[in-house]
Amino acid sequence: MGITMSPQDYATAFRLLAASARHPQNIHRIVTERLSPTLSERPTLLDVGAGAGKVSEQLAPLFASLTLLEPHPEQSAGFHHAKAKVLPVSLEQYASQDRYDLVICCHVLYHVPVSEWGGFIDRLRGFVRPGGTCLIVMAAARGPTHAMCREFSDTLYFSEHVVDELRRKQLPHESLATMSGFAAKTFEEMYTLCRFLVLEGCFTAAQLAAMSPEEARTLDGRIRAHAERCQQPDGTYHLEQDEDVILVPGSAA
Repeated sequence: MGITMSPQDYATAFRLLAASARHPQNIHRIVTERLSPTLSERPTLLDVGAGAGKVSEQLAPLFASLTLLEPHPEQSAGFHHAKAKVLPVSLEQYASQDRYDLVICCHVLYHVPVSEWGGFIDRLRGFVRPGGTCLIVMAAARGPTHAMCREFSDTLYFSEHVVDELRRKQLPHESLATMSGFAAKTFEEMYTLCRFLVLEGCFTAAQLAAMSPEEARTLDGRIRAHAERCQQPDGTYHLEQDEDVILVPGSAA
């Protein structure tokens, strides 16, 4: 039997993630406060794994042009901006001689094998102009979302592992702690979001397919319990997520 999510559940989870996550605002604040003085006269932005384009939308006033890479066109279909071009390719497929003042990669490295992180980071930095910055966002190994996911798996990777890789590569970097999270109006929405975070982040497809009906029911009950604990006094649902914004300078020349 196993356990699965319907296309409707996926659509609901992606909608909630795009609508309620606060990392676009956090990134805008950091770029404005920390990076604006280093930008060129007509700065350019590359957003890798741009999703619905929420980060680029926040940063658009600061940049002359935006390039978004999103290999799943259905996720970026609703994004339109006069300064932007959206390309349905992954970072590995992107062939360009352009270099950018800021290269952003938000919540993408979970989907890259850890053994390939070094090469992936090198490729990100390869698109940064001299004096520019690469900005990587990952969930941190602390806070409510981390606690929920660690209940189901102890082999997950978080921002701290990115920092470890940067240290191994002897690359300068700075990690800034931020708080994001997700909101839902109803229990069913929050339950769907928790299911997505757990099933997608903590299990492989083979593990889910191998579950017996009893195991699937037990897992479902544990996820429901987490969703119930997200209820707020006003009846809405919130799940906080600690995140780190990691700044990696480009080459000096």
